[in-house]
Amino acid sequence: MASNLLFYQLLLVTLVCLCFVLHALWPGARPGVRPTLLQPSPPRPTRSREPKPFAGLLHKPLCAACEQAAESGHKAPSTPPPLITYARGRKRTIDSQNQFCTDLDCSYYGWLGRGNIRSNGHPGGNPWRQFQCVSCLGYFHQLHGTPLHGKHVSIDKLVWAVGALAEGLGIRAVARVFGVDPNTVLAWLVDVAEHATAFSRYFLRDVHVTQVQLDELFALLSAVKAGEVSDAEAIQRLSRSPHWVWAAIDPVTKLLLTIDVGDRTLAMAQRVVHQVMQVLAPGWAPLFLTDGLKEYMMALLTHYGQWVHQPRRYAKGPAPTSRWMPCTI
Repeated sequence: MASNLLFYQLLLVTLVCLCFVLHALWPGARPGVRPTLLQPSPPRPTRSREPKPFAGLLHKPLCAACEQAAESGHKAPSTPPPLITYARGRKRTIDSQNQFCTDLDCSYYGWLGRGNIRSNGHPGGNPWRQFQCVSCLGYFHQLHGTPLHGKHVSIDKLVWAVGALAEGLGIRAVARVFGVDPNTVLAWLVDVAEHATAFSRYFLRDVHVTQVQLDELFALLSAVKAGEVSDAEAIQRLSRSPHWVWAAIDPVTKLLLTIDVGDRTLAMAQRVVHQVMQVLAPGWAPLFLTDGLKEYMMALLTHYGQWVHQPRRYAKGPAPTSRWMPCTI
């Protein structure tokens, strides 16, 4: 009985000692020591959606059309050449006031009513006249610069054939109707298109519009360009070649300022904007509306930009580089 009592006493002492040891080793029981709490991670900085100011470009964007126009050979003189009058001889009966010399090297090139053009009859029994410039002694045909120049076809036949093409009739169908070769119809179409382009560029200028809508449409057209495909291949591929049709139109008056065909590239956007600038009045900057194509921004910045000198931030050091920035209106 005594041994059992001693055993229980020793067991009780052991348990008490074990409790003291656990209390001493327990982390929360130490004085001045607090358990570390996990801090929540800071929120990630959100990207600002506010538009940043345009810093400008270090180099002016290049436009192939502008460089080609700057390097073009002939430029009309600023002052007209002297007026040529004839005091002797019979008075001229053929009116040549609407004709001008076609020689690019002649000082009278492009000038009307300067008295340098005289009629030279009908060589070879041709119904159309031949003219001569008394300044450079060069000859040119009355139909020079028109779709009828160098063609042995009546005016009515050519006009009706081109009208049928404009209405959507195919080249081979027009050739069957008018009894000519399809390659001949194709040559008529190319010449009339070039003449219409030159006519539009001459009369459509100094335009004042408030808005210009730029857009490009995917269409199926014929790729008829000089040196690219043969006549037979062009006729075969008519209406089956995919291209993008670029157009610039005034949405208010519905005036078509320019139209061109090409891929959706920066070079093509530069070309279209350059053509629009040739039509608008000098110094005129309308509101341009686009479909969001990013190439338009660079093209518009190229033609409506200027060099801006940046102000100094520090008194010492090199001067800041000029930036190509949009023009301020």
